[in-house]
Amino acid sequence: MFLNNYLPRSANIEKSKSLKYIKFGLMFFFFATILITFTFSIKDKSKMVLKDEILHDTFSKNKNLLKVENAKLIGNDKNNKPYVITAASSFKKNFNKNMVFLYSVEVDITLKDNSWMLLHTDYAAFNVLNKVISADEKVLIFYDNGTELESTQLKYNISEGTGHGSNGVKMLGEWGIIEANSFSFDINNQKIRFFDNPKLTLN
Repeated sequence: MFLNNYLPRSANIEKSKSLKYIKFGLMFFFFATILITFTFSIKDKSKMVLKDEILHDTFSKNKNLLKVENAKLIGNDKNNKPYVITAASSFKKNFNKNMVFLYSVEVDITLKDNSWMLLHTDYAAFNVLNKVISADEKVLIFYDNGTELESTQLKYNISEGTGHGSNGVKMLGEWGIIEANSFSFDINNQKIRFFDNPKLTLN
């Protein structure tokens, strides 16, 4: 009876050893997983910090580029009427010192009779030498009487008070809508001319 229920001691020893190996293996796998996760998280953070530093220092470390946030240019035209150019950001290149590139631009212009005109565009270039602002993006011009002019291309000489565009224009007012392929304007006599198949739609 005793011999029938007897299990060899060596079998019990082998069983306990195998359980011990399994426990050690599980513990090793658990700690290795934690270590690998921690290592990768540190690497990812360092990569993110490095990327942010590169993006932040793109302008400041580039010796050929000068960037200015919340730029404001104030001047007077030939009739001594003030104008203000504001931009969310601007930059200029050292090898082209006369050109300033502007982002999110507004030009506030005082007209001859002390009324005003506001020019808005997302991107523009301003030549500080000849006082010409150029835009090849959507340009909106607002007058204080409610008239609005929209184009996709404009060159405006702030000093002279003259501008023109040749890539389509639409002007909206209480009287109706004028559309044409090109236009010019002079704030000195407050005249706007439309060329290339102008069309007037009355309200």
